[in-house]
Amino acid sequence: MNEEQVDRLCQIAPKYGLQLAHEGLIITEINGQTTSFDAATYMPDQLIDMLSKIIATQMKADLWQWQ
Repeated sequence: MNEEQVDRLCQIAPKYGLQLAHEGLIITEINGQTTSFDAATYMPDQLIDMLSKIIATQMKADLWQWQ
């Protein structure tokens, strides 16, 4: 991905319930959690798939911790 694509992804992510922050090509935050994903190493589809898996994993954990 290039920086323009990363910026656009961060802009549209809230539409899908996802909050992203970035510095250049590095995604620095996903839903308030600090991270350091180098988006330059991903194709756009790959990064979106990875973000979807992260959210799915968080949702599963929340479901099983529900009381």
